[in-house]
Amino acid sequence: MSVFSFNQQTGYLSLLKHPIDSGFIATTTQLITLIEQSQYCDFEIIAVNISKLFAQSKNYQSESLIVAHAINAAITINIDDKNMVAEATIKTAKGGVLLSMQDAQKALFDAGISKGISPQALDNFLGQQFEHPAGSEYSAIIAHGRNPKKGLDAKFVRLCSTAQDRVLSPQAKEGGKVDMKNLGAIITVKPGTPLMQRVAATLGEDGYTVFGDIILAKPGKEHQLQPFEGTKIDPNNPNILIADCKGVPVALPRGMRVDDVLCFDNVDVSTGHINFTGSVIISGDIKDGMHVKANGDITVLGFVESGTIHSKGAVTIMLGAIGRKREVDEAFSCHIIAQRTICVGYAQYCHIETAQDLFIERQALHCDLRAKRLIRVGKANNPRGKIIGGNILDALRLETGELGAPAGTKTKVFLAQHWFELREKQTEIFDFEKLLADKSAVLKNARIKANKIPAPAQRQLYLDKIKLNEQHIQTRTAQLQRQKQLIKHKIMQLLATSHLKVNDLMHPGVELKIAKDTKQFSRIYPPHLVKLSEGKITQTF
Repeated sequence: MSVFSFNQQTGYLSLLKHPIDSGFIATTTQLITLIEQSQYCDFEIIAVNISKLFAQSKNYQSESLIVAHAINAAITINIDDKNMVAEATIKTAKGGVLLSMQDAQKALFDAGISKGISPQALDNFLGQQFEHPAGSEYSAIIAHGRNPKKGLDAKFVRLCSTAQDRVLSPQAKEGGKVDMKNLGAIITVKPGTPLMQRVAATLGEDGYTVFGDIILAKPGKEHQLQPFEGTKIDPNNPNILIADCKGVPVALPRGMRVDDVLCFDNVDVSTGHINFTGSVIISGDIKDGMHVKANGDITVLGFVESGTIHSKGAVTIMLGAIGRKREVDEAFSCHIIAQRTICVGYAQYCHIETAQDLFIERQALHCDLRAKRLIRVGKANNPRGKIIGGNILDALRLETGELGAPAGTKTKVFLAQHWFELREKQTEIFDFEKLLADKSAVLKNARIKANKIPAPAQRQLYLDKIKLNEQHIQTRTAQLQRQKQLIKHKIMQLLATSHLKVNDLMHPGVELKIAKDTKQFSRIYPPHLVKLSEGKITQTF
């Protein structure tokens, strides 16, 4: 026979009789044990009431017989500062009613959450009530806002090949073999030929908070097609660039150019030096001592033998460039300089310099190489070429298979040397800020003196001049702050992206300098990555 009475409406568990009257329960411990062994074992015991039942009292019949309480499961909702994540916490029931889906949905509604609720996550979350002890707490994220998705910038798709594509794509022969000498016909276009298509920027996708507030997306940057020499916008489609004359197409960042093309078998004493405003294609070699200069691209299908190439476009040398062995401090006999990408089969005793990327397919022997961005020796993705001796005068990144030689040939690699120029600009800005601060102090003193001028007209004249100078200083100070932040960002980006990647071996005799830190390597190293970390050159294997 039960000694307890449970009221479902109030959730309280009571004794039917006072322990003194029933004589069945003698101590507090006995009563608690009895509750824990009953069907009411998960209830929250009211220890204060139980202790009073067993305390000596003349008026014991007035004491409450309530000994435990059934507590329902409860849910609380917490939302982060950005209103993007809603986290729910359930305190499990202690003998009371479990939290239902309707209860949870009402709690979310009361908290104002209307978007990003995951029904599956909510269902799994509620199901965990059976796994956790009575009266315990557990939490889970049940609603996510969505960050806005930035729109894609306008992009430009080439609709035709260029001369450089031709050189880098030898023609297939019968049986699946490739003829490295047969590069197909020279690529030319006629008036009206489509050259490039502009794909408009997208608006992006709006985001939302868990409250349903819309977060507007930032649209992509819009750029327009730029017609250059020999091209024009298609009159029937403003997003298509077409050729306006016959010639060789040259790809540019946001447009294309069509150059006149000058073709030679070889450049030697019979042709003389070449200086041409368009593009030049040489199906043979550039001989010793010859110069080729062009405003367009220069493509050489053979060798450059102690020659000089200057291009305002790209330079592609299919086989290689070779100079004469030089003495210390003697100038190279072979120079290749371009404003755009340079591609060479291999190079030996050459000075090669580009304002963009430099790609050498096989190896570079005792050369001076300089590029604003990437120098890669070997084929793309996982270059396995060799750099032996010489100097990397400057680059942002260097990737090669082998660096140096087993004999310890001295090889110097200088990366991120633009750092010095940026630091010099920083110093100039700091000095100019100090100068402006001094001028500002002088104007402050001048204002104090001007306020003491007895004549109102003369005083106002001086104050107006001072105010004009102060406004000028404020404008220059704001400009300097923007410049300082921009240079700081450039320095951080330069140091973060600069690295040397060796895919096979680095031999002794390599001297590496990244920004201002220098390190000498005196032994063989396996494949690894070298970069600047906290101002020091570090290796990662």
